[in-house]
Amino acid sequence: MPPTDHGSGALGLGLPVPEHIRGRVSEVREFIETRLRPIEDRLAGRLVDERDHLDREGRIVPEVQEAKDEIRRIAGAAGYHALPVPVELGGGGMSPSDLLYVQEEVYRDGLRLTKEVLAWTEGPTPLLYHLTDGELRERYLGRLMRGEVSACFAATEPNAGSDLAAIETTATRDGDGWIIRGHKAFITGAPFAQFAQVVAQTEPGSGKEGLAVFLVDADTPGYRVGRMATTMIEDGNTSELHFDGCRVSDRNRVGEIGQGLALAMLWINWARMRRGGMCSGLAQFCLEASLRYASRRRAFGKALEDLPAVSTMLAQMYVDLYRMRATSIQCLEQIEALGYTGLVVSPAAIRATSVMKLANDEALFRVADTAIQVHGARGLTKSAHIEKIFRVARNLKIPAGTTEIQEWTIAKTLRRAD
Repeated sequence: MPPTDHGSGALGLGLPVPEHIRGRVSEVREFIETRLRPIEDRLAGRLVDERDHLDREGRIVPEVQEAKDEIRRIAGAAGYHALPVPVELGGGGMSPSDLLYVQEEVYRDGLRLTKEVLAWTEGPTPLLYHLTDGELRERYLGRLMRGEVSACFAATEPNAGSDLAAIETTATRDGDGWIIRGHKAFITGAPFAQFAQVVAQTEPGSGKEGLAVFLVDADTPGYRVGRMATTMIEDGNTSELHFDGCRVSDRNRVGEIGQGLALAMLWINWARMRRGGMCSGLAQFCLEASLRYASRRRAFGKALEDLPAVSTMLAQMYVDLYRMRATSIQCLEQIEALGYTGLVVSPAAIRATSVMKLANDEALFRVADTAIQVHGARGLTKSAHIEKIFRVARNLKIPAGTTEIQEWTIAKTLRRAD
């Protein structure tokens, strides 16, 4: 089960939360407990083992997906999905550095349904801030902010991952519109999304110069959800996407031809920036669970927490948590000062984003691994809710740019003048 001391948040571990954001963090906790927890509790029997909420193809079963959609709509209507969206676009205008504290409070519950209170890759991102058509902005960004729909970002292909310039999906001019043909793979949110943000090549062989982003509704003829990706995290929400001659209006193009790479990186960097609160929240879940277990479990006539080996592990977990959190706060403040929603982002901001993702991915993996060790055999069971975090931590080293890509990016930007 998730922590029982929900109200304490990071303060319970001696980690500071700025005074100006404490009220909002407490408000989110109360919202989760009063509005969302009852929905989650209805499905308690299905949420311990992923095999209980996936069908034979590895897709989330309707009962669980409907609960996720219900939570998304309630949270969206309450404004939580719009928290980071600029005020001028109808959002809450919360800075990424403030959002971190809200995120970590949400993820202190672990990886259960209540995390849907905040949008992740299926929600509004800076890519959609660049929609200039008011009607389209409302249709796509507005509905995402209110939690009425979900989206997916379709860039990765069987032969193109980190190298976006190698994308083979094409968008061919057809009168006043475009015909999109291609095959996307490992697309999170694809099985249930109402529309996709599709990165396509408008001039084959032109590399990044021909890339563009198109919004394609799921009910467009030729839009087809393909085979499920049954990954190690068993999310039931990742699949292939096929575009078999989808025709979209030119109005559905975001930005200009040649801006596709920059727009895609806005989405990707936003996902990287959100690692901070998610990872520190999950690390707090692991540490709090380990502290409780080590205080109750006895071995050799002592509580586990009094054994030198275990106390060392607990200390190491706390240091990793403190380090990842401090790194995220420093990086986010730097990114905010330099700007992060435009099509041109400074090398220093790019570097800080990669530093934050790399530091969080690596530290959360260590914390989750150590938490399992502290729990011993119990840590290996699904009922402890830790082994899932361990698997997710391992997974995080690949999406939104692999560990190696982050290291390469950091090295490249160090060679440039900021």
